[in-house]
Amino acid sequence: MKLLKRIFVLSLSVLLLTGVLASFSGADAWAADQKVYKFRMQVLFGPSQLWQYKPFVDYVEQASGGRIKIELYAGGQLVPTDQMLSACAEGTIDLAGGAGGYWSNRIPLADIEAGMPFSLRTLTDVNTFFYQKGFLELCRKAYAEHGIYYLGPQMVDFSYIEAKKPVKTLDDLKKLKFRAVPNTGKLLGKSGVSAVYIPAEEVYMAISTGTLDGVIYGGAESNSTMSYQEVAPYYMVPPINCANQDLIMGMKQWNSLPKDLQAVLDLATQYENLYIQTLNWDLEFKTRARMIKENNLQIVELDKSLLDTLTASAREMWAEAAKKDAYSKQGIDMLLDYLKEVGYIK
Repeated sequence: MKLLKRIFVLSLSVLLLTGVLASFSGADAWAADQKVYKFRMQVLFGPSQLWQYKPFVDYVEQASGGRIKIELYAGGQLVPTDQMLSACAEGTIDLAGGAGGYWSNRIPLADIEAGMPFSLRTLTDVNTFFYQKGFLELCRKAYAEHGIYYLGPQMVDFSYIEAKKPVKTLDDLKKLKFRAVPNTGKLLGKSGVSAVYIPAEEVYMAISTGTLDGVIYGGAESNSTMSYQEVAPYYMVPPINCANQDLIMGMKQWNSLPKDLQAVLDLATQYENLYIQTLNWDLEFKTRARMIKENNLQIVELDKSLLDTLTASAREMWAEAAKKDAYSKQGIDMLLDYLKEVGYIK
């Protein structure tokens, strides 16, 4: 009987010890799951524009149950804007809200990611191309070679022609001189249209004094913040190109996260993309209506013949982009397939 009692006590002790060890093991796992990740994120814009990224930051913290906290910084506060890619890879910062054009010298595909002129024409085009046609995965492969996880696109705006005279045909366009960013200026130059690049804040005076006749800058809201409608009251549709930005993260930081928190960041990126897209689309038409009322803005539709000419010029640029590297070739092939599928080109 004493032997049985001793065996029972010993067995009970083993069970209790095992339970205690198991509870400690569970506690450790629970503690690991509850680790709080603190990340620093820098974006393109100044302090007054940080509100644009608040939905992303708030979504991440709430959906992660407070396990991810993001501290937001304006452009240039931590690193120069054009160095955000390498800063993420090196861990100087953890996330960035940037644009491919800033590092297309390192990742040629980023030029296509940022938006080829006269290619994707609507918000639906952008989303479909990235999320249904495989372009998101291609971007992730290209960025990964530079130590970056490409979270996803942020479609912020479209660029429209705005001028002091109406434009319908190529002849109309050739009679005018525009301000445009270099890529767009190159597109216009291929069609025999004069364009120069000057800082956006100098455009108003240049048009009002006759040095320039128009501008290709952004959409209605962006243009109205510069008061271009006061000196260039004709607004031509459809847009020349989309202006696409992105959200990126250092690959080491990304890999440090458990799968559920990676999923939170992926979903938050899509949420932010939807927020920015719908906000700008809503503002586009509200602002147009206000400028029509206050500035007698005239909406002018470009003739199909002009669109065909500019698209042909754009195709030369697409072909040039495709020659930069294997990723760019694949990206342009994907773009051409999509544009043919939706009927923008033959």
